[in-house]
Amino acid sequence: MSEIDIQDALERLKREFIDTSAEKLDKIDAIIDRLYRGEEDDRGADFVEFQRDIHSLKGSAGTYGFDSVSLIAHRLEDYIETTRRLSSENLLDVQVFVDRIREIFEGGDEVPNDRLIPILDSLPSSEIAQTTESEQEAESKVALLVMSKGVQRKLVSADLTGNGFELAYADHPLDAFRLAVSLKPNLVVTSLEFDNLNGLELTRALRGVDATSTTPIVLLTSHSIDQMGKRSPSTQERFTKTPDSPQN
Repeated sequence: MSEIDIQDALERLKREFIDTSAEKLDKIDAIIDRLYRGEEDDRGADFVEFQRDIHSLKGSAGTYGFDSVSLIAHRLEDYIETTRRLSSENLLDVQVFVDRIREIFEGGDEVPNDRLIPILDSLPSSEIAQTTESEQEAESKVALLVMSKGVQRKLVSADLTGNGFELAYADHPLDAFRLAVSLKPNLVVTSLEFDNLNGLELTRALRGVDATSTTPIVLLTSHSIDQMGKRSPSTQERFTKTPDSPQN
């Protein structure tokens, strides 16, 4: 197959992904509308389907060159997690995220960084972040929290938002590495223990990238310094040479 044939095939796959995503966004719009109007008896099932579709877009968009969509979908998931209650007003905010994703797909190509930053800055913040900002009137700070979902993550989240941070979440070091390089957070807080890769390896990898080489990193662990020193060193390749397939 010639280089031209490959490019044509890739472009065709990209077009199919955009068309499929447009259909998925139509379904998401319908769910938001039902939730807003209170017309659906089983709100739980609708909400689960909504979360599944957003997570799917987040995971697959980067594979087709739409890293901006992955970032916006990630921000949307963070918004939902840090919102105390998904009220009608919150659903209008959720629609803003979805509309921005749709606009990018309708453009047909990835958004350049000089256009992406204003889009990200214009996205709604959760009520927790808004309250913190109004109380402290401080410059926006973003903390990336790398922890599995659970009680501990909720406790650490509350502490960080109470100190003026907006939060982004990652469930695994590999997802965190990709997000940190794109988001450039003011702080990274990570657990030590994960499957396959751990928080210490994430710390070393982030230190080796210009975008995060000076980012403060907090490693949460019950191990002593001596125990930490016995852990085998990591290699940058474990993060940077991993295939681009989404991590679910």
